[in-house]
Amino acid sequence: MRDARLRLAALWLSQTARVLADNCLRMFVILQVARAGAHEAQAAWYQVTPFFILPFLLLAPITGPLGNGLPKRWVLLGASGFCLIVTGFLGLTLGTEGDAWLWCVGLLATMAGGALYSATRYALLPAVAVDAHLPLSTVNGWIEMGGAAGVVGGLLLGVEASKAPWRPWGFPCAIAVVLGLDLLSMLAAWPARFPSDICRPEPWGLAIAGFFRDARRVFHDAEARASLWGLAGFVALVVAGAGALLGVSGAVTPEGDREALARSLLLLGVGTAVGSLAAGWQGNPRRSLGLIPFGATGMVLALAWSGLTHHLVGPSLMLGFMAGLTNVPLRASYQRSIPADARGNGLAISNAVNYLLIVGAMVLLFLLSRHEWLNPAGQVWLLTAVAIAGCGAAWAFLFRITVDQCLEMIFWPMYRVRGRGPGAQEVPMRGPLLVIANHAAWFDPLYMGKVMPRRLIPMMTSDYYDRPGVHFWFAYIFQAIRVQSSRYRREAPEIAEAIAVLDRGGCVSLFPEGWLRRDPAPSVRKFGHGVWLILRERPGTPVVVCWIEGNYGSYTSYYNGKPTQNKKLDWWRPIDVAIRPPEVLPADVLADAKRTRTYLMEACLRARGDLGLEVPRLDAGKQKEDG
Repeated sequence: MRDARLRLAALWLSQTARVLADNCLRMFVILQVARAGAHEAQAAWYQVTPFFILPFLLLAPITGPLGNGLPKRWVLLGASGFCLIVTGFLGLTLGTEGDAWLWCVGLLATMAGGALYSATRYALLPAVAVDAHLPLSTVNGWIEMGGAAGVVGGLLLGVEASKAPWRPWGFPCAIAVVLGLDLLSMLAAWPARFPSDICRPEPWGLAIAGFFRDARRVFHDAEARASLWGLAGFVALVVAGAGALLGVSGAVTPEGDREALARSLLLLGVGTAVGSLAAGWQGNPRRSLGLIPFGATGMVLALAWSGLTHHLVGPSLMLGFMAGLTNVPLRASYQRSIPADARGNGLAISNAVNYLLIVGAMVLLFLLSRHEWLNPAGQVWLLTAVAIAGCGAAWAFLFRITVDQCLEMIFWPMYRVRGRGPGAQEVPMRGPLLVIANHAAWFDPLYMGKVMPRRLIPMMTSDYYDRPGVHFWFAYIFQAIRVQSSRYRREAPEIAEAIAVLDRGGCVSLFPEGWLRRDPAPSVRKFGHGVWLILRERPGTPVVVCWIEGNYGSYTSYYNGKPTQNKKLDWWRPIDVAIRPPEVLPADVLADAKRTRTYLMEACLRARGDLGLEVPRLDAGKQKEDG
């Protein structure tokens, strides 16, 4: 694990150097175009950006198969080496006096290597997360923090190096900086070897055909499709918004305030880096999506602030932070939804869709600027309106996840919840799943939701489901399944509801004991009949068995009295959730209700042993049946 994290650090350095180099060259070319005059300067960002990003779009059917079929370390090395050679050739042939459009064509050629590097780098991250034993959102947070620093740092380097008269080895200063960064990116990519990465070597013709097959797989999968379009729309808005803000500030014009531009870019980079790290702090891959509505709302406010004040410095920090908070969950969600053998193609497809929308936005804003149909301030307000629409969609589609995220933030000072055990990294991300655990506190569903990477549909007794003030949330937000509190019943409609959720590929969570533990001794009460009825009807359903430790004795447990009575509020209380690997119960076990319940009770007690704790005898637990 330690070696994998060191290799992650090397990959971080390599990709940061790569992004620095690409954006330094990009800003150098923008300033070359802007030298033609104030009118050209206002549209320079829009003119140059398509040359920067067209390779990501046009070369996707090539970059995808390369990253899919070859060891990704060699692809990263080759991509940086290609950029080094092409940039060196441009610097020697064009110099500082080269025509701006020739520099644009040179940028287009250089970014062929950048497109290959970018797709391969992102495709490698799921394997990095596995080998380094880190959440994918955390890995993306660190990588995007470096990427944000690279984008802003590269643009600043491009501004400063373009003013320097120094010409080392005959190269313009900015080009010399880019060459040094290309070399650093190559050297740092050398250790980037992660055994969990999966390659799919194919003959070239089959590999190209495989790219389009994988594209169909991506677009047919609801989760991948939603993440893909959400990320593409976000990236297009950010890139177009950056150009509009530069235009409204006048900072790129020959007489513009370059110091204000530098301060704004620096604040933008700091904000994005901090926002990326903050998003990466949320290790639950699903729950991190709950940050997106907050990030989208903040971006709307930052754009409106810029449109009202025509200033760039003030809103930059806020805009960057909110962009980082939005970007990381979207990228991690998409990477997680791509099949392991198609990640090279999948991330090339993502780049292509991202830059397709970016090119469309750039062309639109370029025409508006060139024909003076909409001034820079009007462009900011146009993008603000687009951001408002995206913000509304984020709140509408991610409201349940956002509520979960808010609850976690509220209870974060009270509980330190950690998922552990052999199944912590093996929870199936798709398909029907049944999650069960012991029950000793009201907040056990919150603890389970924190560590489980799936959306949980809880089964909840009517004692809690029907309570005034919370019924609406349980029924319509969390979509809990109501279980009538009664010892003996002729009908159990909740069983049919749970089976329907499993048939839709959902994840049902329940506490089969049906009550809260009263005894300090760790034990389980006899499991209810419902868990067997569910599995009898859907015998192929994987079951994840858990043990929650630390819940008894908490504020909402029966320790020293009823929940919330005779106890102080919890503060930073450790809660450990042991997670067993998913298991499909054998047919001979499911043939008998008593045997099924006993089997699951024993599995639940064994899960406690995964925390390094004593495993109680099942006989002791059976004595708790009558409470």
